[in-house]
Amino acid sequence: MRTIVLLTCFLLAFLLAAPAMAAVAEPAETDEIIHGVTLEPVTETTYIITSAPPTEQPAERPVTREPETPVTDIPGPKVGWLTIISTPSGAEVTIDGEAAGATPITGREVGAGSHSVSISMPGFETYQTEKSVGAGEQAAVDATLNEIVIPTTAPTTRVTIHPEPTVTDVPCIGCDRGWIRVYCNVNGATVSFDQLSSGCTIANGYCDTDVATTGTAFRSFTVQKPGYEIFTGSVSSWPARGQTVSLYSTLIPVQSYGNIQVDSRPQGAVVTLDGSIWQNTPTTFTSVSAGTHTLQISMNGYQPYGTSVYVTAGKTASVNAYLVPNPPQPRTGSLNIVTSPKGADIYVDGTYYAETPYIVTSLAPGPHNLRMYKAGYDEYMSTVTVNAGQQTPISWTFTPQQGSVGSIDVYSTPAGSAVYLDGNYMGQTPYGGSLDIPSVLAGTHTVSLRLQDYKSYTQTVTVRAGEVVTVNAQLTPSTPSPVPDTTGQIMVVSTPAGAELFIDNTFRGITPATIPDIPAGSHVVMVRQAGYTDATQTVTVTGGQSTPVALSLAPVPVTTTKTPMSPVAGLGAVALAGLAVLYLGKRE
Repeated sequence: MRTIVLLTCFLLAFLLAAPAMAAVAEPAETDEIIHGVTLEPVTETTYIITSAPPTEQPAERPVTREPETPVTDIPGPKVGWLTIISTPSGAEVTIDGEAAGATPITGREVGAGSHSVSISMPGFETYQTEKSVGAGEQAAVDATLNEIVIPTTAPTTRVTIHPEPTVTDVPCIGCDRGWIRVYCNVNGATVSFDQLSSGCTIANGYCDTDVATTGTAFRSFTVQKPGYEIFTGSVSSWPARGQTVSLYSTLIPVQSYGNIQVDSRPQGAVVTLDGSIWQNTPTTFTSVSAGTHTLQISMNGYQPYGTSVYVTAGKTASVNAYLVPNPPQPRTGSLNIVTSPKGADIYVDGTYYAETPYIVTSLAPGPHNLRMYKAGYDEYMSTVTVNAGQQTPISWTFTPQQGSVGSIDVYSTPAGSAVYLDGNYMGQTPYGGSLDIPSVLAGTHTVSLRLQDYKSYTQTVTVRAGEVVTVNAQLTPSTPSPVPDTTGQIMVVSTPAGAELFIDNTFRGITPATIPDIPAGSHVVMVRQAGYTDATQTVTVTGGQSTPVALSLAPVPVTTTKTPMSPVAGLGAVALAGLAVLYLGKRE
Protein backbone atom coordinates (compact mmCIF):
# COMPACT_ATOMS: atom_id res chain seq x y z
CA MET A 1 0.00 0.00 0.00
CA ARG A 2 2.83 2.43 0.84
CA THR A 3 4.51 1.63 -2.45
CA ILE A 4 1.37 2.44 -4.43
CA VAL A 5 1.01 5.83 -2.69
CA LEU A 6 4.65 6.78 -3.46
CA LEU A 7 4.29 5.89 -7.14
CA THR A 8 1.08 7.95 -7.40
CA CYS A 9 2.75 11.05 -5.87
CA PHE A 10 5.80 10.73 -8.12
CA LEU A 11 3.53 10.50 -11.21
CA LEU A 12 1.55 13.62 -10.21
CA ALA A 13 4.79 15.58 -9.65
CA PHE A 14 6.09 14.62 -13.10
CA LEU A 15 2.84 15.66 -14.81
CA LEU A 16 2.96 19.07 -13.13
CA ALA A 17 6.64 19.60 -14.10
CA ALA A 18 6.26 18.65 -17.83
CA PRO A 19 4.68 21.99 -19.07
CA ALA A 20 7.42 23.99 -17.31
CA MET A 21 10.18 21.94 -18.98
CA ALA A 22 8.49 22.40 -22.41
CA ALA A 23 8.46 26.16 -21.92
CA VAL A 24 12.17 26.09 -21.10
CA ALA A 25 12.94 24.05 -24.24
CA GLU A 26 11.18 26.49 -26.64
CA PRO A 27 13.15 29.65 -27.61
CA ALA A 28 11.64 32.92 -26.51
CA GLU A 29 10.42 35.35 -29.22
CA THR A 30 11.91 38.81 -29.19
CA ASP A 31 11.59 41.95 -31.29
CA GLU A 32 15.21 42.94 -30.75
CA ILE A 33 17.54 42.49 -33.75
CA ILE A 34 21.06 41.54 -32.70
CA HIS A 35 23.74 42.28 -35.28
CA GLY A 36 26.56 39.81 -35.69
CA VAL A 37 24.83 36.84 -33.91
CA THR A 38 25.15 33.36 -35.36
CA LEU A 39 21.97 31.33 -34.74
CA GLU A 40 22.25 27.54 -34.61
CA PRO A 41 19.37 25.39 -35.90
CA VAL A 42 16.97 24.25 -33.20
CA THR A 43 16.32 20.53 -32.98
CA GLU A 44 12.70 19.68 -32.15
CA THR A 45 12.51 17.66 -28.89
CA THR A 46 9.67 15.22 -28.19
CA TYR A 47 8.82 14.44 -24.59
CA ILE A 48 7.28 11.09 -23.63
CA ILE A 49 5.37 10.95 -20.38
CA THR A 50 6.44 7.91 -18.44
CA SER A 51 6.74 6.85 -14.90
CA ALA A 52 10.50 6.87 -15.22
CA PRO A 53 12.34 9.85 -13.75
CA PRO A 54 12.84 12.78 -16.17
CA THR A 55 16.09 12.94 -18.08
CA GLU A 56 18.32 15.93 -17.65
CA GLN A 57 18.08 18.44 -20.55
CA PRO A 58 21.29 19.21 -22.47
CA ALA A 59 22.85 22.57 -21.82
CA GLU A 60 22.15 25.29 -24.42
CA ARG A 61 25.02 26.37 -26.66
CA PRO A 62 26.47 29.78 -25.88
CA VAL A 63 25.51 32.59 -28.28
CA THR A 64 28.53 34.23 -29.94
CA ARG A 65 28.27 38.00 -30.44
CA GLU A 66 30.55 39.55 -33.07
CA PRO A 67 31.60 43.18 -32.55
CA GLU A 68 29.38 45.68 -34.41
CA THR A 69 31.03 47.74 -37.18
CA PRO A 70 30.95 51.44 -36.32
CA VAL A 71 29.12 53.67 -38.82
CA THR A 72 31.25 56.51 -40.19
CA ASP A 73 29.48 59.74 -40.91
CA ILE A 74 29.79 60.80 -44.58
CA PRO A 75 29.96 64.56 -45.16
CA GLY A 76 27.32 66.20 -47.37
CA PRO A 77 27.97 66.64 -51.15
CA LYS A 78 29.97 69.62 -52.29
CA VAL A 79 28.62 71.62 -55.24
CA GLY A 80 29.77 73.78 -58.14
CA TRP A 81 28.06 75.61 -60.99
CA LEU A 82 27.79 74.71 -64.68
CA THR A 83 27.08 77.13 -67.56
CA ILE A 84 25.99 75.58 -70.89
CA ILE A 85 25.54 77.45 -74.18
CA SER A 86 25.06 76.21 -77.75
CA THR A 87 25.01 77.41 -81.32
CA PRO A 88 22.20 77.50 -82.25
CA SER A 89 20.58 78.15 -78.88
CA GLY A 90 17.37 76.55 -77.67
CA ALA A 91 18.81 73.02 -77.67
CA GLU A 92 17.61 70.50 -75.08
CA VAL A 93 20.17 69.68 -72.38
CA THR A 94 20.50 66.62 -70.17
CA ILE A 95 22.97 66.38 -67.28
CA ASP A 96 23.79 62.85 -66.15
CA GLY A 97 20.73 61.62 -68.09
CA GLU A 98 18.28 64.06 -66.47
CA ALA A 99 16.58 66.90 -68.40
CA ALA A 100 18.06 70.29 -67.49
CA GLY A 101 16.16 72.63 -69.85
CA ALA A 102 17.15 74.47 -73.03
CA THR A 103 20.31 76.45 -73.80
CA PRO A 104 21.57 78.87 -72.66
CA ILE A 105 21.78 77.51 -69.09
CA THR A 106 23.79 79.65 -66.65
CA GLY A 107 24.91 78.89 -63.13
CA ARG A 108 23.32 75.42 -62.92
CA GLU A 109 24.21 73.97 -59.50
CA VAL A 110 25.66 70.46 -59.73
CA GLY A 111 27.60 68.19 -57.44
CA ALA A 112 31.37 68.44 -57.50
CA GLY A 113 32.95 65.92 -59.86
CA SER A 114 32.54 64.74 -63.46
CA HIS A 115 29.20 65.06 -65.24
CA SER A 116 27.90 63.78 -68.56
CA VAL A 117 26.37 66.58 -70.66
CA SER A 118 24.24 65.89 -73.75
CA ILE A 119 22.92 68.69 -76.03
CA SER A 120 20.43 67.87 -78.79
CA MET A 121 18.17 69.67 -81.26
CA PRO A 122 16.03 68.31 -84.12
CA GLY A 123 17.95 68.47 -87.39
CA PHE A 124 21.36 68.58 -85.67
CA GLU A 125 23.83 65.98 -84.44
CA THR A 126 23.76 65.33 -80.69
CA TYR A 127 26.69 66.91 -78.81
CA GLN A 128 28.03 64.91 -75.84
CA THR A 129 30.90 65.66 -73.48
CA GLU A 130 32.18 65.00 -69.98
CA LYS A 131 32.72 68.08 -67.81
CA SER A 132 34.50 68.16 -64.46
CA VAL A 133 33.24 70.68 -61.90
CA GLY A 134 35.26 71.51 -58.80
CA ALA A 135 33.70 72.27 -55.43
CA GLY A 136 32.82 75.97 -55.29
CA GLU A 137 33.99 76.49 -58.89
CA GLN A 138 32.28 77.31 -62.17
CA ALA A 139 32.70 75.41 -65.44
CA ALA A 140 31.35 76.09 -68.91
CA VAL A 141 30.36 74.04 -71.96
CA ASP A 142 30.15 75.82 -75.33
CA ALA A 143 28.73 73.49 -78.00
CA THR A 144 28.44 74.12 -81.73
CA LEU A 145 25.83 71.75 -83.18
CA ASN A 146 26.46 70.31 -86.63
CA GLU A 147 23.49 70.24 -88.98
CA ILE A 148 22.48 66.83 -90.31
CA VAL A 149 22.83 66.83 -94.10
CA ILE A 150 20.42 64.48 -95.85
CA PRO A 151 21.85 63.40 -99.24
CA THR A 152 19.51 63.71 -102.17
CA THR A 153 19.49 61.21 -104.99
CA ALA A 154 18.27 62.20 -108.42
CA PRO A 155 15.45 59.92 -109.51
CA THR A 156 16.23 57.51 -112.32
CA THR A 157 13.91 57.89 -115.25
CA ARG A 158 12.96 54.74 -117.07
CA VAL A 159 11.25 54.96 -120.41
CA THR A 160 8.67 52.23 -120.86
CA ILE A 161 6.51 51.65 -123.86
CA HIS A 162 2.92 51.36 -122.67
CA PRO A 163 0.89 49.71 -125.42
CA GLU A 164 -2.74 50.59 -125.44
CA PRO A 165 -5.26 47.84 -125.98
CA THR A 166 -6.43 47.32 -129.52
CA VAL A 167 -10.11 47.99 -129.96
CA THR A 168 -11.70 45.84 -132.58
CA ASP A 169 -14.43 47.54 -134.54
CA VAL A 170 -16.22 46.94 -137.77
CA PRO A 171 -13.67 48.00 -140.42
CA CYS A 172 -14.44 50.76 -142.78
CA ILE A 173 -11.99 50.37 -145.64
CA GLY A 174 -10.36 53.71 -146.58
CA CYS A 175 -12.37 55.88 -144.18
CA ASP A 176 -11.24 55.18 -140.54
CA ARG A 177 -8.28 57.23 -139.17
CA GLY A 178 -6.10 56.92 -136.03
CA TRP A 179 -2.89 58.44 -134.68
CA ILE A 180 0.54 57.28 -133.56
CA ARG A 181 2.10 59.64 -130.95
CA VAL A 182 5.87 59.39 -130.42
CA TYR A 183 7.41 60.90 -127.26
CA CYS A 184 11.10 61.98 -127.18
CA ASN A 185 13.41 63.85 -124.79
CA VAL A 186 14.95 66.03 -127.55
CA ASN A 187 12.91 68.57 -129.52
CA GLY A 188 13.68 68.82 -133.24
CA ALA A 189 14.28 65.11 -133.68
CA THR A 190 12.62 63.51 -136.74
CA VAL A 191 10.45 60.39 -136.62
CA SER A 192 10.08 57.90 -139.46
CA PHE A 193 8.37 54.52 -139.82
CA ASP A 194 9.72 51.36 -141.49
CA GLN A 195 12.63 53.41 -142.92
CA LEU A 196 10.19 55.55 -144.93
CA SER A 197 10.49 59.31 -145.21
CA SER A 198 6.99 59.87 -143.87
CA GLY A 199 6.72 60.81 -140.19
CA CYS A 200 6.82 63.92 -137.98
CA THR A 201 9.16 66.26 -136.01
CA ILE A 202 9.30 66.30 -132.21
CA ALA A 203 7.97 69.52 -130.66
CA ASN A 204 7.12 70.07 -126.98
CA GLY A 205 8.29 66.52 -126.30
CA TYR A 206 6.12 64.60 -128.83
CA CYS A 207 4.64 64.52 -132.33
CA ASP A 208 1.59 62.80 -133.92
CA THR A 209 1.32 60.89 -137.20
CA ASP A 210 -2.07 60.33 -138.84
CA VAL A 211 -2.55 56.74 -140.11
CA ALA A 212 -5.34 54.72 -141.70
CA THR A 213 -6.62 52.16 -139.27
CA THR A 214 -7.40 49.74 -142.10
CA GLY A 215 -4.06 50.25 -143.82
CA THR A 216 -0.84 48.27 -143.50
CA ALA A 217 0.51 48.53 -139.95
CA PHE A 218 4.04 49.85 -139.34
CA ARG A 219 6.44 47.42 -137.77
CA SER A 220 9.15 49.85 -136.49
CA PHE A 221 9.86 53.53 -135.93
CA THR A 222 13.13 55.52 -135.91
CA VAL A 223 13.99 58.77 -134.05
CA GLN A 224 17.17 60.67 -134.97
CA LYS A 225 18.93 64.03 -134.70
CA PRO A 226 22.52 65.09 -135.51
CA GLY A 227 24.78 64.74 -132.45
CA TYR A 228 22.67 61.95 -130.96
CA GLU A 229 22.64 58.19 -131.33
CA ILE A 230 19.82 56.85 -133.54
CA PHE A 231 16.92 55.30 -131.62
CA THR A 232 14.89 52.43 -133.15
CA GLY A 233 11.83 50.80 -131.59
CA SER A 234 8.98 48.53 -132.55
CA VAL A 235 5.37 49.56 -133.15
CA SER A 236 3.71 47.25 -130.69
CA SER A 237 0.09 48.03 -131.59
CA TRP A 238 -2.01 49.75 -134.26
CA PRO A 239 -4.65 52.36 -133.49
CA ALA A 240 -8.34 51.72 -134.02
CA ARG A 241 -10.72 54.36 -135.35
CA GLY A 242 -10.32 57.59 -133.35
CA GLN A 243 -7.63 56.11 -131.08
CA THR A 244 -4.02 57.13 -130.38
CA VAL A 245 -1.15 54.69 -129.82
CA SER A 246 1.75 56.12 -127.72
CA LEU A 247 5.38 55.18 -128.36
CA TYR A 248 8.41 56.35 -126.31
CA SER A 249 12.04 57.06 -127.22
CA THR A 250 15.18 58.50 -125.56
CA LEU A 251 18.06 60.05 -127.52
CA ILE A 252 21.59 59.80 -126.09
CA PRO A 253 24.23 62.38 -127.14
CA VAL A 254 27.08 61.04 -129.21
CA GLN A 255 30.19 61.05 -127.03
CA SER A 256 33.33 62.73 -128.39
CA TYR A 257 36.56 63.48 -126.57
CA GLY A 258 39.44 65.95 -126.46
CA ASN A 259 42.28 66.99 -124.12
CA ILE A 260 43.06 69.82 -121.65
CA GLN A 261 46.66 70.96 -121.15
CA VAL A 262 47.25 72.92 -117.91
CA ASP A 263 50.33 74.83 -116.73
CA SER A 264 50.88 77.32 -113.90
CA ARG A 265 53.41 79.83 -112.64
CA PRO A 266 54.82 78.69 -110.31
CA GLN A 267 54.54 75.07 -111.31
CA GLY A 268 53.65 72.25 -108.94
CA ALA A 269 50.14 73.54 -108.17
CA VAL A 270 47.21 71.17 -107.70
CA VAL A 271 44.68 71.38 -110.55
CA THR A 272 41.23 69.75 -110.16
CA LEU A 273 39.00 68.94 -113.14
CA ASP A 274 35.24 69.21 -112.52
CA GLY A 275 35.85 68.85 -108.77
CA SER A 276 36.92 65.20 -108.94
CA ILE A 277 40.10 64.43 -110.91
CA TRP A 278 43.29 66.20 -109.78
CA GLN A 279 46.92 66.35 -110.95
CA ASN A 280 49.98 68.57 -110.45
CA THR A 281 50.96 71.18 -113.02
CA PRO A 282 52.19 70.97 -115.72
CA THR A 283 49.80 68.21 -116.83
CA THR A 284 47.42 67.12 -119.58
CA PHE A 285 43.96 65.66 -118.97
CA THR A 286 43.19 63.18 -121.76
CA SER A 287 39.94 61.64 -123.03
CA VAL A 288 37.87 64.54 -121.73
CA SER A 289 34.33 64.62 -123.12
CA ALA A 290 33.52 67.48 -125.48
CA GLY A 291 31.83 70.41 -123.79
CA THR A 292 32.45 72.88 -120.96
CA HIS A 293 34.52 71.90 -117.91
CA THR A 294 35.72 73.70 -114.75
CA LEU A 295 39.29 73.88 -113.42
CA GLN A 296 40.40 74.83 -109.90
CA ILE A 297 44.12 75.49 -109.31
CA SER A 298 45.53 75.92 -105.81
CA MET A 299 48.94 76.17 -104.18
CA ASN A 300 50.03 76.88 -100.62
CA GLY A 301 50.85 80.56 -100.22
CA TYR A 302 48.90 81.63 -103.33
CA GLN A 303 45.35 82.70 -104.01
CA PRO A 304 43.06 80.06 -105.59
CA TYR A 305 42.58 80.24 -109.37
CA GLY A 306 39.43 79.06 -111.11
CA THR A 307 38.33 79.04 -114.74
CA SER A 308 36.14 77.20 -117.24
CA VAL A 309 37.36 75.68 -120.52
CA TYR A 310 35.52 74.38 -123.57
CA VAL A 311 36.75 71.12 -125.09
CA THR A 312 36.25 70.47 -128.80
CA ALA A 313 36.19 66.87 -129.98
CA GLY A 314 39.57 65.75 -131.24
CA LYS A 315 41.40 68.91 -130.07
CA THR A 316 43.47 70.04 -127.06
CA ALA A 317 42.50 73.11 -125.02
CA SER A 318 45.28 74.97 -123.14
CA VAL A 319 45.11 76.81 -119.82
CA ASN A 320 48.00 78.87 -118.36
CA ALA A 321 47.44 80.13 -114.81
CA TYR A 322 49.54 82.84 -113.16
CA LEU A 323 49.03 82.45 -109.41
CA VAL A 324 48.93 85.54 -107.19
CA PRO A 325 50.74 85.32 -103.81
CA ASN A 326 48.62 85.73 -100.71
CA PRO A 327 48.92 89.13 -99.00
CA PRO A 328 50.83 89.21 -95.71
CA GLN A 329 48.62 87.95 -92.91
CA PRO A 330 48.15 90.09 -89.79
CA ARG A 331 49.67 88.66 -86.64
CA THR A 332 46.87 89.66 -84.26
CA GLY A 333 43.08 89.78 -84.08
CA SER A 334 40.48 91.50 -81.92
CA LEU A 335 37.21 91.01 -80.01
CA ASN A 336 34.27 93.39 -80.45
CA ILE A 337 32.34 92.96 -77.20
CA VAL A 338 28.82 94.31 -76.64
CA THR A 339 26.63 93.46 -73.63
CA SER A 340 23.18 94.26 -72.37
CA PRO A 341 23.24 96.03 -70.02
CA LYS A 342 26.53 97.75 -70.80
CA GLY A 343 29.23 98.64 -68.28
CA ALA A 344 30.45 95.08 -67.60
CA ASP A 345 34.11 94.55 -66.66
CA ILE A 346 36.08 92.70 -69.37
CA TYR A 347 38.87 90.27 -68.46
CA VAL A 348 40.81 88.45 -71.17
CA ASP A 349 43.14 85.73 -69.90
CA GLY A 350 42.85 87.25 -66.41
CA THR A 351 43.83 90.79 -67.51
CA TYR A 352 41.35 93.63 -67.09
CA TYR A 353 40.79 95.73 -70.22
CA ALA A 354 37.77 98.04 -69.93
CA GLU A 355 34.00 98.16 -69.56
CA THR A 356 31.59 97.14 -72.32
CA PRO A 357 31.05 98.07 -75.09
CA TYR A 358 34.71 97.78 -76.08
CA ILE A 359 37.02 96.40 -78.78
CA VAL A 360 39.91 94.38 -77.37
CA THR A 361 42.75 94.55 -79.90
CA SER A 362 46.23 93.06 -80.40
CA LEU A 363 45.23 89.55 -79.30
CA ALA A 364 47.32 86.64 -80.49
CA PRO A 365 45.48 84.18 -82.77
CA GLY A 366 44.04 81.20 -80.93
CA PRO A 367 41.79 80.48 -77.92
CA HIS A 368 41.43 83.01 -75.08
CA ASN A 369 39.56 82.93 -71.76
CA LEU A 370 36.92 85.70 -71.69
CA ARG A 371 35.17 86.65 -68.44
CA MET A 372 32.76 89.53 -67.89
CA TYR A 373 31.32 90.82 -64.63
CA LYS A 374 28.37 93.12 -64.02
CA ALA A 375 27.12 93.88 -60.54
CA GLY A 376 23.66 92.42 -60.02
CA TYR A 377 23.99 89.87 -62.83
CA ASP A 378 25.43 86.41 -63.34
CA GLU A 379 28.97 86.48 -64.64
CA TYR A 380 29.90 85.45 -68.19
CA MET A 381 32.71 82.98 -68.78
CA SER A 382 33.69 81.37 -72.07
CA THR A 383 36.59 80.39 -74.30
CA VAL A 384 36.68 82.42 -77.53
CA THR A 385 38.85 81.96 -80.61
CA VAL A 386 40.68 84.93 -82.14
CA ASN A 387 41.65 84.81 -85.83
CA ALA A 388 44.53 86.82 -87.25
CA GLY A 389 43.38 89.93 -89.09
CA GLN A 390 39.74 89.44 -88.06
CA GLN A 391 37.42 91.02 -85.52
CA THR A 392 35.33 88.47 -83.66
CA PRO A 393 31.96 89.85 -82.45
CA ILE A 394 30.80 88.89 -78.94
CA SER A 395 27.25 89.84 -77.93
CA TRP A 396 25.86 88.82 -74.54
CA THR A 397 22.74 89.58 -72.51
CA PHE A 398 23.33 89.20 -68.77
CA THR A 399 20.87 87.32 -66.57
CA PRO A 400 19.86 88.98 -63.29
CA GLN A 401 21.18 87.16 -60.25
CA GLN A 402 18.77 84.74 -58.63
CA GLY A 403 18.70 83.02 -55.29
CA SER A 404 20.64 84.15 -52.23
CA VAL A 405 23.45 86.12 -53.91
CA GLY A 406 24.15 89.79 -54.57
CA SER A 407 27.01 91.93 -55.89
CA ILE A 408 29.56 94.50 -54.70
CA ASP A 409 30.75 97.42 -56.86
CA VAL A 410 34.10 98.85 -55.66
CA TYR A 411 35.52 102.28 -56.59
CA SER A 412 38.76 103.71 -55.21
CA THR A 413 40.75 106.93 -55.27
CA PRO A 414 43.41 106.50 -56.46
CA ALA A 415 42.70 103.65 -58.86
CA GLY A 416 44.86 100.55 -59.02
CA SER A 417 44.11 99.48 -55.46
CA ALA A 418 44.10 95.77 -54.66
CA VAL A 419 40.65 94.64 -53.48
CA TYR A 420 40.12 91.81 -50.99
CA LEU A 421 36.75 90.27 -50.07
CA ASP A 422 36.81 88.47 -46.72
CA GLY A 423 40.59 88.20 -47.12
CA ASN A 424 40.45 86.81 -50.69
CA TYR A 425 42.07 88.79 -53.51
CA MET A 426 39.48 89.84 -56.13
CA GLY A 427 41.45 92.17 -58.45
CA GLN A 428 42.36 95.84 -58.84
CA THR A 429 40.10 98.86 -59.18
CA PRO A 430 40.45 100.00 -62.82
CA TYR A 431 41.42 103.48 -63.94
CA GLY A 432 38.20 105.42 -64.56
CA GLY A 433 35.88 102.57 -63.53
CA SER A 434 34.91 100.15 -60.82
CA LEU A 435 35.65 96.54 -59.90
CA ASP A 436 32.49 94.42 -60.01
CA ILE A 437 32.31 91.44 -57.64
CA PRO A 438 29.27 89.32 -58.58
CA SER A 439 27.74 86.22 -56.98
CA VAL A 440 28.42 87.25 -53.36
CA LEU A 441 26.38 85.29 -50.81
CA ALA A 442 23.86 87.35 -48.89
CA GLY A 443 25.15 88.41 -45.49
CA THR A 444 27.89 90.50 -43.90
CA HIS A 445 31.27 90.76 -45.65
CA THR A 446 34.50 92.68 -45.20
CA VAL A 447 35.96 94.66 -48.13
CA SER A 448 39.61 95.73 -47.87
CA LEU A 449 41.69 97.88 -50.24
CA ARG A 450 45.48 98.13 -50.27
CA LEU A 451 47.80 100.38 -52.24
CA GLN A 452 51.47 101.11 -51.84
CA ASP A 453 52.18 104.29 -49.84
CA TYR A 454 48.53 104.46 -48.71
CA LYS A 455 46.82 103.31 -45.56
CA SER A 456 44.73 100.18 -45.85
CA TYR A 457 40.99 100.78 -46.23
CA THR A 458 38.44 98.42 -44.65
CA GLN A 459 34.64 98.53 -44.81
CA THR A 460 32.00 96.08 -43.61
CA VAL A 461 29.05 95.72 -45.99
CA THR A 462 25.77 93.83 -45.86
CA VAL A 463 24.83 92.09 -49.10
CA ARG A 464 21.20 91.30 -49.81
CA ALA A 465 19.95 88.82 -52.41
CA GLY A 466 19.56 90.41 -55.85
CA GLU A 467 20.99 93.79 -54.74
CA VAL A 468 24.20 95.69 -55.46
CA VAL A 469 26.31 97.27 -52.70
CA THR A 470 28.61 100.14 -53.75
CA VAL A 471 31.90 100.84 -51.96
CA ASN A 472 33.64 104.20 -52.56
CA ALA A 473 37.06 104.04 -50.96
CA GLN A 474 39.12 107.24 -50.45
CA LEU A 475 42.60 106.03 -49.57
CA THR A 476 44.73 108.18 -47.26
CA PRO A 477 48.45 108.54 -47.94
CA SER A 478 50.66 106.97 -45.31
CA THR A 479 52.52 109.16 -42.82
CA PRO A 480 56.00 109.83 -44.22
CA SER A 481 58.56 107.61 -42.55
CA PRO A 482 62.05 108.72 -41.52
CA VAL A 483 63.35 106.75 -44.51
CA PRO A 484 61.94 108.26 -47.76
CA ASP A 485 60.07 105.91 -50.12
CA THR A 486 62.22 105.13 -53.15
CA THR A 487 59.46 103.67 -55.42
CA GLY A 488 56.21 104.86 -56.96
CA GLN A 489 53.75 103.68 -59.58
CA ILE A 490 52.86 104.60 -63.16
CA MET A 491 49.21 104.56 -64.33
CA VAL A 492 49.09 104.33 -68.16
CA VAL A 493 46.10 104.68 -70.49
CA SER A 494 46.19 104.78 -74.31
CA THR A 495 43.89 105.71 -77.18
CA PRO A 496 42.98 103.21 -78.52
CA ALA A 497 43.30 100.89 -75.52
CA GLY A 498 44.78 97.42 -75.70
CA ALA A 499 48.26 98.57 -76.70
CA GLU A 500 51.44 96.84 -75.55
CA LEU A 501 53.09 98.76 -72.70
CA PHE A 502 56.87 99.07 -72.38
CA ILE A 503 58.74 100.85 -69.57
CA ASP A 504 62.43 101.35 -70.25
CA ASN A 505 62.12 98.90 -73.20
CA THR A 506 60.69 96.17 -70.92
CA PHE A 507 57.21 94.78 -71.62
CA ARG A 508 54.94 95.43 -68.62
CA GLY A 509 51.40 94.58 -69.85
CA ILE A 510 48.44 95.82 -71.92
CA THR A 511 46.89 99.28 -71.50
CA PRO A 512 45.17 100.46 -69.40
CA ALA A 513 47.52 99.29 -66.66
CA THR A 514 48.89 100.37 -63.27
CA ILE A 515 52.53 99.36 -62.74
CA PRO A 516 53.72 99.51 -59.10
CA ASP A 517 57.21 99.44 -57.57
CA ILE A 518 58.80 101.73 -60.18
CA PRO A 519 62.08 103.20 -58.85
CA ALA A 520 62.01 106.96 -58.36
CA GLY A 521 63.58 108.86 -61.23
CA SER A 522 63.25 109.27 -64.99
CA HIS A 523 61.67 106.49 -67.10
CA VAL A 524 60.65 106.08 -70.76
CA VAL A 525 57.06 104.89 -71.31
CA MET A 526 56.16 103.55 -74.76
CA VAL A 527 52.93 102.01 -76.12
CA ARG A 528 52.77 99.97 -79.34
CA GLN A 529 49.90 98.60 -81.42
CA ALA A 530 49.71 97.10 -84.92
CA GLY A 531 48.65 99.65 -87.55
CA TYR A 532 49.76 102.64 -85.40
CA THR A 533 53.00 104.48 -84.83
CA ASP A 534 54.65 104.02 -81.44
CA ALA A 535 53.89 106.67 -78.81
CA THR A 536 56.63 107.53 -76.29
CA GLN A 537 56.82 109.80 -73.24
CA THR A 538 59.53 110.37 -70.62
CA VAL A 539 58.15 110.70 -67.10
CA THR A 540 59.64 111.32 -63.67
CA VAL A 541 58.48 109.03 -60.88
CA THR A 542 58.43 110.35 -57.31
CA GLY A 543 58.72 107.94 -54.40
CA GLY A 544 55.41 107.20 -52.74
CA GLN A 545 53.32 108.80 -55.51
CA SER A 546 51.36 107.77 -58.64
CA THR A 547 52.35 109.20 -62.00
CA PRO A 548 49.52 109.23 -64.62
CA VAL A 549 50.45 108.86 -68.31
CA ALA A 550 48.00 109.26 -71.22
CA LEU A 551 49.26 108.46 -74.75
CA SER A 552 47.48 108.66 -78.12
CA LEU A 553 48.46 106.40 -81.01
CA ALA A 554 48.38 107.77 -84.57
CA PRO A 555 47.53 105.47 -87.52
CA VAL A 556 50.44 104.57 -89.77
CA PRO A 557 50.30 106.93 -92.83
CA VAL A 558 50.02 105.39 -96.29
CA THR A 559 53.13 106.31 -98.28
CA THR A 560 54.05 105.80 -101.92
CA THR A 561 57.62 105.02 -102.88
CA LYS A 562 59.33 106.34 -105.98
CA THR A 563 61.72 104.16 -107.91
CA PRO A 564 65.15 105.82 -107.87
CA MET A 565 67.06 106.23 -111.11
CA SER A 566 69.59 103.48 -111.67
CA PRO A 567 73.31 104.35 -112.01
CA VAL A 568 73.32 103.11 -115.60
CA ALA A 569 70.47 105.46 -116.52
CA GLY A 570 72.32 108.35 -114.83
CA LEU A 571 75.54 107.67 -116.76
CA GLY A 572 73.53 107.44 -119.99
CA ALA A 573 72.00 110.85 -119.36
CA VAL A 574 75.45 112.38 -118.72
CA ALA A 575 76.83 110.85 -121.93
CA LEU A 576 73.96 112.21 -124.01
CA ALA A 577 74.50 115.67 -122.55
CA GLY A 578 78.21 115.52 -123.45
CA LEU A 579 77.49 114.50 -127.03
CA ALA A 580 75.04 117.37 -127.38
CA VAL A 581 77.69 119.87 -126.21
CA LEU A 582 80.28 118.52 -128.70
CA TYR A 583 77.78 118.68 -131.56
CA LEU A 584 76.84 122.28 -130.83
CA GLY A 585 80.55 123.23 -130.57
CA LYS A 586 81.34 121.82 -134.04
CA ARG A 587 78.44 123.72 -135.62
CA GLU A 588 79.71 126.99 -134.25
